[in-house]
Amino acid sequence: MIDFYYLRLRKKYAEVKEQAEIEITLTELTDIFQCTARNVNFVLKRMEEAGWIHWTPGRGRGHRSKIIFLAKSETIALESAQALVKKGDIQQAFAYLEEHSALPALKDQFVYWLDSHFGYRPEVKNDTLTDTLRLPYSKRIACLDPALITFVVECHMVQQIFDVLVRMNTKTGNIEGGLAHYWTSGNNGKEWTFYLRKGVFFHHGREMTSEDVKYSIERHNSKELCSPFRWLFADVEHIETIGSYAIRIHLRRANPLFLHHLSYDRTSIVPQDAVTELGEAFSRMPVGTGPFRVVQNDDNMLVLEAFPRYFDRRAHLDRIEIWYTPELMRKASHLQPPNYMMRHQCDTAEELPEDWQTIQTIGRDCSFFTFNLNLPGPQQKLAFRRAVVHGVDRKLLVPSGAPGDVTFAKWFYEESREPSDTDEQYDPILAKRLLAESGYDGEEMLLVHAPHHKGSAEKLQIQLGEIGIKVKLNEVNWGTAEREEMVRSSHFTFNRNVLDHDVELAVIELFLADNCVVRMHLGDELKQQTDFIIERLYQEGSPVTRGTYLNRLRQLVTDQAYVLFLFHHTQRTVFHPSLRNVCLNSLGWVRFRDLWFEPTIDALQQER
Repeated sequence: MIDFYYLRLRKKYAEVKEQAEIEITLTELTDIFQCTARNVNFVLKRMEEAGWIHWTPGRGRGHRSKIIFLAKSETIALESAQALVKKGDIQQAFAYLEEHSALPALKDQFVYWLDSHFGYRPEVKNDTLTDTLRLPYSKRIACLDPALITFVVECHMVQQIFDVLVRMNTKTGNIEGGLAHYWTSGNNGKEWTFYLRKGVFFHHGREMTSEDVKYSIERHNSKELCSPFRWLFADVEHIETIGSYAIRIHLRRANPLFLHHLSYDRTSIVPQDAVTELGEAFSRMPVGTGPFRVVQNDDNMLVLEAFPRYFDRRAHLDRIEIWYTPELMRKASHLQPPNYMMRHQCDTAEELPEDWQTIQTIGRDCSFFTFNLNLPGPQQKLAFRRAVVHGVDRKLLVPSGAPGDVTFAKWFYEESREPSDTDEQYDPILAKRLLAESGYDGEEMLLVHAPHHKGSAEKLQIQLGEIGIKVKLNEVNWGTAEREEMVRSSHFTFNRNVLDHDVELAVIELFLADNCVVRMHLGDELKQQTDFIIERLYQEGSPVTRGTYLNRLRQLVTDQAYVLFLFHHTQRTVFHPSLRNVCLNSLGWVRFRDLWFEPTIDALQQER
């Protein structure tokens, strides 16, 4: 609290340099500090003990007191912000910096200091080494309930905390055992029996049983929960438990993708008792069976610790800390190459040490622009939507500094990489003719976007303005309560989506999950058509034939100009060579369970 008074005093006398002496009265100090004379003397004593000032009180009538400032304002503010971080109050530290934003070098100094706290942090206590990986992230991870997740980072964290009945081998495409070690099907594919592993424990200490599996599946269809993934179990007629370690699921009809549904992280198994007891808090502090358990999740950080009783190989790392640090605050002007061993979603423009390594995935990360066909307006006309598609030169929308990281998109995923120097669909003459045919009469069109898409949204606004379409931008934070309302009330939405490991199912999800913008904006007529195609797809056991239905879905979206596909982005992670077992999952994130560090002896001795 003393820093508050010192900084207020220095703000009053900002023109006075350190080591310079000024005269001041006790009355003036009480006005500045807004406290009693007694408290002023206490504060001055504390400041002098801290070495911040030299104070000479005036003696006798007419003699003014004298003060010399010894400490720089930036130094005091920096130490106070650092103290907040050390107490774990990261958000308060950033709020403190905002209060003192007038201090020119403060942000850079703080971010430089904070950056040094990320990365591999080995600690030795009682001859036991604890391996911690500490990473920055720009915003809070809002939801960790697998039945309610929306965003890529939520999906990734759920995969660290929970397990599914069966798993898809991403290399072979085969379904393999997870929490179930064996399964059979009968009654022409309408009856599935799963045999559960024994000795699988939830993080709160109770063994998983068939009742938990039954509850987890039935929970998706609960009206109270309103899970956007209830379509995954729409074919389930009823479920019966067979003792504690087997379960039989009866379907209304054969579903060739049912095992794929059960391999999806949205269908992770949860403990009935913990969900019931925690209520809404389960979304923030969930309990699973996965390799990591949640020990902290608040406004400051998400902390995961390795679960020692994990049934399928304990994680090498002991602790993962995700610190919530505002993105712009981490971009200080003089930062050296990152100290924290690994950087997620790194573009090619960033300079990194020569010995750092790079891994990347291509073709599953797509940015696109949807038209809201549930809202009255010019976008209801096909000619208008086609005018937008042909009126945007995507080449001018390429993110600055990363021209090699994107290719023009034609669908939600990229089957083959086709770099191009020009945008073949851009035709402003055709766009203006189509706009005239649509009957557009200058109505203002609302485009909603996330803060990190602001630059691209502004470029879209300019280009559409050049062909005569008036666009107003609405910015909203994804993951907030008002996000869905704004998406539903806008004419266009700027989106970016990463497909999960099962591409077929991930595309279907876009058109069936209620929390996906693609489905939110589908009008009744187009929704009937997409639902019909997907319904037919589910009647086909052949992957090749199902592929033809996916192609029909793609053709329908293209013909109706429902989506303006923008780019496929390269998911790139760079890391220090001491980080081992690094591989990206389909979401572009690194699997925490497999990571381990090969620290130098010097580094370990330094930690001691």
